[in-house]
Amino acid sequence: MQMLSQWIGHVLDWLTSLGYWGVMLGLMIEVIPSEIVLAFAGYLVSKGEITFLGAVLFGTVGGVLAQIFLYWLGRYGGRPFLEKYGKYLLIQKKHLDLSEQWFAKYGAGVIFSARFIPVVRHAISVPAGIVRMPLWKFTLLTTLAVIPWSVFFIYMGKTLGENWQHVDEIAERYAWPFIIGALLVAGLYIAWKTARGRSRASRTPARSGERGERAVAHELKHLGREYVVFHNIRLSAGGSRQQIDHLVIGPEGVFHIETKHWSGEIRFTGSGLERSANKPGADPTGQLYRHEYVIREILRRSRLDCDVTGILCFTHPECRIVGESPGFATVRPDRLLHVIRSHRARRGLSPGEIRALAGAVRRHTI
Repeated sequence: MQMLSQWIGHVLDWLTSLGYWGVMLGLMIEVIPSEIVLAFAGYLVSKGEITFLGAVLFGTVGGVLAQIFLYWLGRYGGRPFLEKYGKYLLIQKKHLDLSEQWFAKYGAGVIFSARFIPVVRHAISVPAGIVRMPLWKFTLLTTLAVIPWSVFFIYMGKTLGENWQHVDEIAERYAWPFIIGALLVAGLYIAWKTARGRSRASRTPARSGERGERAVAHELKHLGREYVVFHNIRLSAGGSRQQIDHLVIGPEGVFHIETKHWSGEIRFTGSGLERSANKPGADPTGQLYRHEYVIREILRRSRLDCDVTGILCFTHPECRIVGESPGFATVRPDRLLHVIRSHRARRGLSPGEIRALAGAVRRHTI
């Protein structure tokens, strides 16, 4: 502990030499908890080395930039990247699981309220990036949350002066009402969001599936120019007609995607797919086999050969997938691009073959 204290002291001394920029940098890289950096900034205010307003401004900018960094990691690295390297950013898998559940269930508004809750305060930025929440909205909500957090700890550091290192002990009795208030706001928001979602679902049950379709279509926009994507396409070949939610043609082969906006537990067993009680619905794996037959018939007629991969994409935020289908990939939208890009094809397609097959698909569209 003594070595850790000495190390923190050396880092803070170095940050002190940078003034306002040191405060911002300390919060951006967050090798030291933000509370300590902000309290130290308050101590510098008490000494007259920096101003209170300047400390709040640079502290807010640094705190927001740190969260934008996590947002970009979620957006371009995705869940697999964070599961592998998140530990180096002090983000554990359980934090990702909890923050992802919160974000999926309660939406963008949780970005503000979760900033005051220790377990998910930093990790909540990751699912915001994964689902590609608009950056301006993410930045706005994050800034609104970081400002009071920065003001509180800078003021505590200024008040404590030379005793700023005891900020955790002193701030605890002041911070709890602050945290309880934030939890209350979060609870009210969650209750409103839940009631609103139930009301909408009861009025327009069919539209929930449409939202799932749009979510998958939005994900597929980010595949890249080397892919050709079809949405809600009806194909006829080999005496069969099939409606396919999404069809992707790319270097790794062909991917036909069936989306289901099912909530509750979906369990894959040796005998097939099982859903939780009182939630009827046909097993969609049979539909995927029929899709594959039509696609292979088009490939045969086009004298092309490649992998054909079926994907079941479950889009409902309260869906829980247990096990795997033996014949098809079973994913949530945030894993869809990873499954496509990481597929190791027995036989892929060249750019010319992708164009030729896309043309053949158009000719067989009805």
